[in-house]
Amino acid sequence: MVEEGDTARLVKGLEIGINDYVVRPIDRNELVARARTQIRRKRYSDRLRENFQLSVKLAVTDAVTGLYNRHYMATHLETLMRRAVHGGKPVSILMVDIDFFKVVNDTYGHGTGDEVLKTFAARLAGNIRGIDLASRYGGEEFVIIMPDTELALASSVADRLLEKIGTEPFVVPGIDKSLDITASIGVAMSADADDTCEALLERADAALYRAKNNGRNRVVRQEAA
Repeated sequence: MVEEGDTARLVKGLEIGINDYVVRPIDRNELVARARTQIRRKRYSDRLRENFQLSVKLAVTDAVTGLYNRHYMATHLETLMRRAVHGGKPVSILMVDIDFFKVVNDTYGHGTGDEVLKTFAARLAGNIRGIDLASRYGGEEFVIIMPDTELALASSVADRLLEKIGTEPFVVPGIDKSLDITASIGVAMSADADDTCEALLERADAALYRAKNNGRNRVVRQEAA
């Protein structure tokens, strides 16, 4: 509120960000009308902020699992790889694939498949370190990025994930039985200054292929150079 004729004070207020004012003596009807306008403006601003935050979240996360999406994973990995190949500690990645996921979809439908993906993603996210990043790579395939991590430690984390996934059945709403789900994991670690994100992912994918080809439900590390 400002006094009538107090122009300097009003100008100062407008400069620092006020967007409305009333002048004494105050008219009750004017005060009510201006208050309602400010409330509507605040609600509109809150909706814009919420919509923006939702848009940002959707841009970097997978809609089904809530994990980071492939695009964000690739950007994050590139940043870590640049640091690693310029004298930083190595980056390890886990390439994780749900075993026989097509059978789940074909037998129980894609709705059940989505529920399995959500539970699977939750188990991944709940059993890695705070500095690690879990993402959905595509379909039933996931990638976990582990900064500042040697191959041996990454392999032990992969072993723990395999146990957490395979020892507790998946309970899915809408079907009358729990599902036994297992996974296969390929583990790879960044190498020298000539290494790239693409090469690292390819090594992890090759290790994953061997895990699946050798019977599934197992961890396989990258082959020695």
